[in-house]
Amino acid sequence: MGAGGLASPLLLYLAAAGIGTLGIIDNDAVELSNLSRQVLYQSQHQQSQKVVVAQQQLAALNPHIKIHVYPERFTSQNAEAMVSQYDIVADCTDNFISRYWINDVCFLLDKPFVFASIAQYEGQCTIFLGKSGPCYRCLFPCTAAFTPVANCSEGGVLGVLPGMLGVIQATEIIKFILQVGESLAGRLLWIDLSNMQFREIHYAADPACELCGRQRSEHLTYPPEVCFMNCEISPQELQRRLQNKENLFLLDVRTEEEHRSYNIGGILIPLAELPRRLQELNPDLEIITYCRSGGRSMQALELLKHAGFKSVQSLAGGIMAVQQANLDFNHV
Repeated sequence: MGAGGLASPLLLYLAAAGIGTLGIIDNDAVELSNLSRQVLYQSQHQQSQKVVVAQQQLAALNPHIKIHVYPERFTSQNAEAMVSQYDIVADCTDNFISRYWINDVCFLLDKPFVFASIAQYEGQCTIFLGKSGPCYRCLFPCTAAFTPVANCSEGGVLGVLPGMLGVIQATEIIKFILQVGESLAGRLLWIDLSNMQFREIHYAADPACELCGRQRSEHLTYPPEVCFMNCEISPQELQRRLQNKENLFLLDVRTEEEHRSYNIGGILIPLAELPRRLQELNPDLEIITYCRSGGRSMQALELLKHAGFKSVQSLAGGIMAVQQANLDFNHV
């Protein structure tokens, strides 16, 4: 899930190891700023879809494996169909909502998934074993208040950090397949490269967990307080509602440079500034957050929801989806 900094080394090592079938889902394109940490791509790949380039690169490395690519976002709508095709999931996403969706569908289908996250100099990794152990919600309850972490583009990250965490993820996957060694199940490996510290944080199943504590195993459910149900809006639906003159508040959470280059209206508050500028927003309005491809707008949605804003949606696929659909927001 995801084809960026974590996925780059992970995919290279899994392909080199001869993992029979790899599936890659991501709707983003390669940018020059990615190359310091996303080593699967090269400068000539700019503006190409990541999953397409990844498929070509991995096939060149090992032509004997199968590589399926999905140039789309991972959402609650496609989660079950996607995960059911595979034996193990690698979570290489960059927002909390996607991680909860991955956790929930993997629990439902009893699939293991290896989680990793990165920010600046720090990273974390562990593996969750479906219904056999604690889940992601046991470790990070969704109902607990948190402040979203800026993504790599805005918050910055030491380029080698995702490389290290992606290799650790690949190691856990290979160990799981071979059934050798001791996995990170029940142990969160925490790395701080600023002082080269490695720590383990032990965790266990939470009887009060929103998911596994209640053993919701018959079908997926997404209580609003747990999973932000109906949190995305399609570009087509947004255009229709704007044309109908509905009272929507558009919030661009990209950078000033990105906003000047192209926007669909609304006001600009970069994601990194949003926590200290919440007073500029009216909690009684219906807010639509948007960014380049949907990651930052999801983080903004998470922040606004936890700050008490009741009606917030994220533009699915972001500006890229608007442009790919050839929609015109200048006359709505």
